[in-house]
This record gives sequence, structure tokens and C-alpha cells, in this order.
Amino acid sequence: MKDGSKAPHRVHNKTSAGIEARILELREKTRYGPVRLKDELEALDGLTMSEHTIRNILRRNRTHSKLKPHKPHKKGSRPYVDWYQAKAFEIVQIDLKYVVDQKALTLEQIRHFHSKQFPLYQWTALDVNSRFKLMAYSDQKSWTNGLTFFLWVLSWLRSHGVSVPIVFTVDRGEEFGGKSWLKLIELRKLLSGFGCSIIQNHAASPQENAHVERSHRTDDEEFYIPRLLSIHSQKDFFLEAMHYLYYYNAVRKHSSLQRRSPWEHLVANSPELDAKIRFVPPILLDNIAVQLGDWSGYHLLAQYQKDRRKYKIFFIYYHCFFLYLILMFK
Repeated sequence: MKDGSKAPHRVHNKTSAGIEARILELREKTRYGPVRLKDELEALDGLTMSEHTIRNILRRNRTHSKLKPHKPHKKGSRPYVDWYQAKAFEIVQIDLKYVVDQKALTLEQIRHFHSKQFPLYQWTALDVNSRFKLMAYSDQKSWTNGLTFFLWVLSWLRSHGVSVPIVFTVDRGEEFGGKSWLKLIELRKLLSGFGCSIIQNHAASPQENAHVERSHRTDDEEFYIPRLLSIHSQKDFFLEAMHYLYYYNAVRKHSSLQRRSPWEHLVANSPELDAKIRFVPPILLDNIAVQLGDWSGYHLLAQYQKDRRKYKIFFIYYHCFFLYLILMFK
């Protein structure tokens, strides 16, 4: 006594079996959806059909579809990194620090920082073996700035005699590729041309970048907290940052290096390095990122900002010229 199907036995306006077969053939060949299949039918066969009709045909024949199931990208496990056996610059930890840290700075220092418009982010690269550090700054936390920082670190090290293969370890921030496997693949492809590789740490595992994380505390205690209120311009800020970086690399004694500075450790273990490597200038990444070029399209946001600054300068000159004409006619 069970009710049968209420569907009609004959549908007079049903799509012919030949057209349905053609739609399924295109579907298996292209993996397109209803909208793009509609365009393909019009372009190849001259057939004009509603995308809703194509959608219903695909639904009816879902069980007969031979499409291969989509396989997600396999990230794999994190390779083991032996800190203690690594030589100079074989393992470099990279991290991003938000300078205006409420746990480290006072309210007065934070207000002073914002009033002087100092860069908000500090980019740090730290060699695990020697504790040698490179720093850069930016106003924005972006993938373009992260890419620029990688290229800056590589160009500085390679141009001063560092020829060993370098393994970069980073967290899962979006500025280092994050969850985008496409960005990671392209970044690995780029770094491989310089004899380098990159390893992503596990999520919420700052201990895997322990050395660079600990150095951020030193930055607060020996640079930002004692010196910030005495800096009153961006030029002085970068000059002070360069002095601090030289102090950290060439003067400061590190207990992990038997009370030696990173430069002294490098001189003892890697005498082939250029002595100028210790004079590291902390650069502003935003200014360089706009000149990066069209590498996979990631320059577009920064390029837009460059054009916006050009228009802003143009309007400033325009208003100045307009005021000058008014004063002349008066």
C-alpha cells in the first residue's frame, strides 16, 4: 500500500538524451559548473540553454558522473630541525613582532609611539648558531612585505660570503604564506633558486622558533623600553635601531655563546665572512615592496599604494600652486 512516485511518466519539454549526453561529456572533460557549461555549449555547439536546466541535468546524473574526487593538498609533517648541530646560518628563524606590545610598553610610551607614527611591525631573522640578527620594519603586515623581507635577508647574507644552504623556519602567519599552500609552493620555488628552503612550524607552537621569540624580549628590555621616549622622529628611530642592531650583533655578550658576541662567534667559526656583514641597516619594507615588480601579482596592493602616494603628492603641489596664484592676484 506504499505510495508510488508522483513524478509524471512523460515530460514533453524534457531535454533530449543526445543533449544531456553532450552536457555530461563536457562536464567530465572540463569540470565546469552550469554557468560555464552554458557558455561552452553556445561556443562549441551553438546550443542556447538555461543554466538552471543544465544544473538539473547534472543533479539527475550525479550518480553516473565519472569525475575524480578532489584531493586536498598534502602538507606533510614538519621536518626535524637539529639546532645544536647546525653551523652558522644553516638554520635561520624568522618572525614578526608587533612593536606596540601592551605587556612590555607603558601607556605613555604607546602614545608617544603612535604620535610619532613609527612603524608598527618589526621583522626579525635570527641565526640559530651565532644569534646574529637582521631586522626590518613596516607599517603593514602583508604577504608582499614578507616576501620582500625574505629577499632582503637572502641578498644581505649571500652578498657577504654566506654560501651554505639556509633553512628558514616560520610560523603560520599569513605574512609568511599561512594557510595558502599556493603561496608556500611559490615561495619554496623562489627560495630554492638561492639554495634555501622553508619549514612551517606547527600551529600555536612558538617554542619551535624559541631563539627569535626570546630575542624579542631582549629588544623590549634593551631598546624600546629605555630608548623609545627619547626618539622624536622616524629618522632618529631608524638610526637608533641601527645602533641597537650593531650593539646586539657586535658588542652584546650572549650567555649561550660563552659570553661572546655573535660577531666574535662568527669570526671564530666562519672567518671567510665579509666583516661588513655586521653593519646591518634596518630597512622600511613598505618603500621597497612597491618596487618589487609583478611577481605572481602580489605587488598589486603595494603598487596601488605607490600610485596613491603619487596622486597625493600631485594634489599637494596643485593646492600650493593654486594658493600661489590667489596671492599673486591679490
